[in-house]
Amino acid sequence: MGVGGARGGSGVGDERAALAEAYAHGPGRVVEPGVSPAVAAAAGARIPLRALAGCGRFGAAVAHLVTAVATPLRWEPWNQYNDHRAYPSARAAHTVDLVLVAGGRWVLDAVRRELVGDGTPALGGVVEIELVRRRDRLSPGYREFGDVLAELEVGHVGAALVEHAGRLGLRAEVDGVVVRVSSHRESGEAVAPSPVRSSGVGARGIAADPRPLPKAVLDAVVGAVGRSSGGVRHRLAVRGVRDVVDGWYAVDGGLRVVEPGDAVRSLGAVFGHPPGVFDVASANLALVTTGDPAEAVAASGPDGYRGLLRAAGVTGQHVCEAAAGVGAFCRPARSVDDGALEGLVGAPAGHCLLYLLVIGRPRGAGFAYDLSPVEA
Repeated sequence: MGVGGARGGSGVGDERAALAEAYAHGPGRVVEPGVSPAVAAAAGARIPLRALAGCGRFGAAVAHLVTAVATPLRWEPWNQYNDHRAYPSARAAHTVDLVLVAGGRWVLDAVRRELVGDGTPALGGVVEIELVRRRDRLSPGYREFGDVLAELEVGHVGAALVEHAGRLGLRAEVDGVVVRVSSHRESGEAVAPSPVRSSGVGARGIAADPRPLPKAVLDAVVGAVGRSSGGVRHRLAVRGVRDVVDGWYAVDGGLRVVEPGDAVRSLGAVFGHPPGVFDVASANLALVTTGDPAEAVAASGPDGYRGLLRAAGVTGQHVCEAAAGVGAFCRPARSVDDGALEGLVGAPAGHCLLYLLVIGRPRGAGFAYDLSPVEA
């Protein structure tokens, strides 16, 4: 997935507006607490997702893909944000809707596992899935910063669709906010199960297991970053990994130590939550992603900055999947002092913070409740 669309005929005024938006999301922003608004359900005829199986093996595979990626996988009554899917979402607001373009436009009602639209879905050998940003699901107190969280989530959802499509024998490609899914060797059933993602929730907040982390977890994270697109810069804080020196590492094209030392613990001073909520200093790995909005806008036009955010979300999804596959949690975050964190990682002058991913082995059972649908 690229970091922006074609430049097209954008004007200087559009590019300046895009950069003004980018810089407004940085240091000094204020997020006010508030209640997330109630959002009306989509209107129209409703059909269950499983009805896509009537379109043959390709339809069955698409139904399996959308169900596995975009619908709730488990519910946790004890958790403040109890709707868990295959990708992380800020405040579990799920700010991205999936719209299947198949003989009409069909909006996914993820909770009911239904498609809402008009007519009858028609799938050939290709279907497009539009990723529609729903910033309105976050409380007004997020202001324009809600757009950042929505764009990051677009990256996560697109990458999750691509990853799981491969397990189903489908081929999926992302172009901006459209995922094109095509028939390949689909079976309608997953070739390999997707790993169960964890964000490290425990009975006493989020904290990592204090034992040394196997190097296999670090290797998996570095490999996941290596699969990501260009246009962004990564620095990895390492602590308590077997046979690896603590410190800051560059992970652009491999793993190279930049500055030995207590890199992870230094994050405590710039993190937005107290240790009782999220003990970031207990983690073993922390990936900091930055990018240059001016460079992205110059290369791709006004959508360049949003493309950077989506690229960071893609990387985040790859890392979340890789961490889950080796038994670790991966907790994305943007509740930080952006300027201070950019300084910690020695970001170039033109760069701004895009994402922080905190990784470790869960201290407790993590997601302990699995209330899967009865038919499963």
